[in-house]
Amino acid sequence: METEHIAVKNEYEGALLLREWGIPVVDQILAADDAEAVEAAEKLGFPVALKVCSEKVLHKTEQNGVVLNVSDRQALTAVARDILARFDGADPRLLVQKMAGPGVEIILGARRDPVFGPVVLAGIGGIFTEIFRDTAVEIAPVSLKTARAMLMRLKGAPLLQGYRSRPPVDIDSVARALQALSRLVAKRHDIVEIDVNPLIARENGALAVDALVRCNGKPRARKVKAPAAGTVDPFFNPGSIALVGASKTPGKGGNIILRNLLKAGFEGRIYPINPGADEILGMKAYARVSEVPGPVDLAMFVIPKAAVPEAVKDCAAKGVRSLILSTGGYSDAGESGLAEQKELAARTRADGMRLMGPNSIGTINPRAGVATPIVGLERIRPGGVSLIGQSGVFSSGWGRWIADFRPFGIAKVASIGNKADINESDLLEYLAGDDQTTTIGMYLEGVADGGRFIRAAASACCKKPVVVAKSGRSEAGAAAVASHTGSLAGSDVVFDAVCRRTGLVRVRDSEAFFDTLSAFESLPLPRGNRMGVLSITGMGCVVATDAAEELGIEIPPLRPATLSKLRQIIPAWAPVRNPVDVWSGAEQHGSKKTMSHIARSLLDQQDIDALLIVFVLMPESIFDIGEAFADIIEAHPGKPVFVSYYGGTRKEMLHIHEGFLRLGVPAYPTPERALYAFSRMVDYAWFKGLIKKQR
Repeated sequence: METEHIAVKNEYEGALLLREWGIPVVDQILAADDAEAVEAAEKLGFPVALKVCSEKVLHKTEQNGVVLNVSDRQALTAVARDILARFDGADPRLLVQKMAGPGVEIILGARRDPVFGPVVLAGIGGIFTEIFRDTAVEIAPVSLKTARAMLMRLKGAPLLQGYRSRPPVDIDSVARALQALSRLVAKRHDIVEIDVNPLIARENGALAVDALVRCNGKPRARKVKAPAAGTVDPFFNPGSIALVGASKTPGKGGNIILRNLLKAGFEGRIYPINPGADEILGMKAYARVSEVPGPVDLAMFVIPKAAVPEAVKDCAAKGVRSLILSTGGYSDAGESGLAEQKELAARTRADGMRLMGPNSIGTINPRAGVATPIVGLERIRPGGVSLIGQSGVFSSGWGRWIADFRPFGIAKVASIGNKADINESDLLEYLAGDDQTTTIGMYLEGVADGGRFIRAAASACCKKPVVVAKSGRSEAGAAAVASHTGSLAGSDVVFDAVCRRTGLVRVRDSEAFFDTLSAFESLPLPRGNRMGVLSITGMGCVVATDAAEELGIEIPPLRPATLSKLRQIIPAWAPVRNPVDVWSGAEQHGSKKTMSHIARSLLDQQDIDALLIVFVLMPESIFDIGEAFADIIEAHPGKPVFVSYYGGTRKEMLHIHEGFLRLGVPAYPTPERALYAFSRMVDYAWFKGLIKKQR
């Protein structure tokens, strides 16, 4: 493998570059020997700092190549001669700098992420750097507002705002330097990394004291035009499907797929391809795709890897333009497999074909009767959620769960596998314009083209919520990703920055993924982060309060008018606050009347933006949900309602889920899960501008 050549600018050259881009730099002069160093110090004014300046000496402080507070000519001469002698083999020069004076030390950095391109970093420096690892990262370039927000996100932000007897620093000067650095790395595509360490922030202004710049000399890579989004449509809406590797044997993938298509109600033509069979499941079989009498819109391969090249060639001869390859052993199997995958992608591209996979079990579209997974599926309720997954579990295990549990209806599902051709950006661009898709969910192990993904995500998120779960957060997880689909996982903190930039709603795990999708698909976006809570157990009140504080959700106090309404059903001896413990009222008036009355009272309060109802499942809590809550929910169309519950039998759980499902309300097994889903909706509503102030 060819090693990338990295050129390092010396500190003086790095400082000139920073100054050129508007980043203030401490006054400094480059000297060749001790005499020039003394002349420079007298021009700058003592005391000065003296540093070795050489491209070969990157870590000057660790190698004793920096001396601070040199106060006179004699001391400077001695220090200069010592440095030149000790670093004689590094072709050294001497950098004389005016001492910057006291202030808060800040680290600014920029680098080129291998997946997403230029990013910028800010952190508290000095003695706190290694202790707290306190940094904020964003995609470059950043606005002045974003740069300032980065600084305020730091745990050490109080040091910038004035701490105890220390005065506040000029935060705007630091933000302007950070913004300028972000523009520099975004425009100069040859720059790999810049470290400004430290930038001294003072009451008036800020100065960069040390800078390290690494370049690779590469020009900007030429952009390749992406295929049109319409080329993805045949994978979801084919008029005909050929199954290469169709089988008569129950339990084999080539048999299960045919049964799935029949069960899903596919109304187009299905062509089983098997040279050893005349018919399969009552359908005429063909030896090769090229022998099929009619056109073939989509071909799916369930065949050994060795048979793939010939099958692809046969499909090309037939004029097939869309292929799904379930076969593994390509980039998921290491370098040799990656080379074979690249060759396959180049071949299909040259023949004008689009390829989903390898290692893909294809697509689902309930409205078109398309279901290509190699796991038996029941019919799935059509709806607005579309799922993009690098794992087949979304088309198999999760698909079966969605069909049975019905948390939401499905518009489209795609298992993209190793992404030799069709990737997450192709599908985002397609689904963003798909009228049947109202909410998008993505499970990613890596991103194929970071720049295109950012553009596609930003465009999609402006139209509809996109919920994303990304694995590979840890080093071990990233290694597991590589062995699964051969993806480049990328830096997790950079992916967080991508989500902030584009509006992607990131969630922590698969449980939260489906919880959040259920909320977006069922509920209106909130107009604030203020939650009213009613619970039939005191535990629910306490748990909801803790979770709300952790998630930045406000539990507003109850207004006098609300308190007055609640006293109509809650006895005078019982305390009333938000969250509302409804048990005392339920003992006197029953669960249905009490919970209905309190729900209406809370939603009537103007500064409550959403409602959480917490049940304990028992015979006494089972009542007609529609009678209790339908009118209330209808009367407050702009306020999302969440339901959670504790315990209960399967029958009681189904009663809650199915009863509230009919009202368009998702139900969660715990209050924490409901509140987490609400917090994701709040973040997206803020991104959309529906909430004026970020939490």
